[in-house]
Amino acid sequence: MTNLTPEEKHYCIWMEAGVIDFKICDKDYDCDHCEFDQAMKEAAIQSLARQKGLAALSEKKRKKLRPLPAPKCRPLPLQKVTPTAGAGYQELLAAQKQVTVQPGKPKVCEVFGVTVPTFTYLHYGHTWALVEKNGLVRLGLDDFSQRLLGPADHFNLPRPGRKFSAAEAFCSLVRQGHKAPVLAPLNGVVEAVNPKVKENPRLVHDDPFGEGWLFIANPTNLKGDLENLLFGESNLAWIEHESMKLLGMLESAVGVTLPSGGTIIDDVFGHYPQLGWPRLVAEFLHSAASDD
Repeated sequence: MTNLTPEEKHYCIWMEAGVIDFKICDKDYDCDHCEFDQAMKEAAIQSLARQKGLAALSEKKRKKLRPLPAPKCRPLPLQKVTPTAGAGYQELLAAQKQVTVQPGKPKVCEVFGVTVPTFTYLHYGHTWALVEKNGLVRLGLDDFSQRLLGPADHFNLPRPGRKFSAAEAFCSLVRQGHKAPVLAPLNGVVEAVNPKVKENPRLVHDDPFGEGWLFIANPTNLKGDLENLLFGESNLAWIEHESMKLLGMLESAVGVTLPSGGTIIDDVFGHYPQLGWPRLVAEFLHSAASDD
């Protein structure tokens, strides 16, 4: 077999776009018949891909890309208007309160099967924050983190009264002796811990935005902290980005591709432990894993 020089190799368009680390195209850019390409296109990531550099690709490669369907969303009991991009703090907060005081949960969408609420603030370490009517903030872990790491054996949660800072490891998820520190999305003081999670940690995995919340905090810099978090349509773009990164890791490390129309498997670590707990925690929770 003839070895190709770097100039002769056909690198995957997703590699050249900067979405995945390394992949050689073995289909002569016949993306319509490439399972990997189909999987990478399923969750409406066209805008994200452009941000990653697809617009700079050659015409031969660009013409292979086609429009994608929008993420699947489940509507609210009452119609609400999503705040526009660049909305100010007061507008975003008012929009969130308008939804959370209504019966039912905030509007949620699905990206690669991952549940993503659009009226909950998200942190890049995969925690979420929901402002209550009394000004307190309910905090928890998002669905992506639970699909990634799987159900916890237990959580190390802070006691009421403890002060914590944004981006500080303020609690941890423990599974099979592995610990994953969780970064705080904002500054505050712990007011109450969810007793149901202490008794049944799996609630966080099964209902992360509902019964599986972790604790309630009294924020100490609410305005400034919320402005640094993701909200609305930005939540969808962020989870798309994280899903793409995970799919790239699965493809390069274990040769797994997502079937067309498929979803990210629940409990990625449990199915593919060779990815490594420390690596998954560092890449997605942005903290340093350890043994409990």
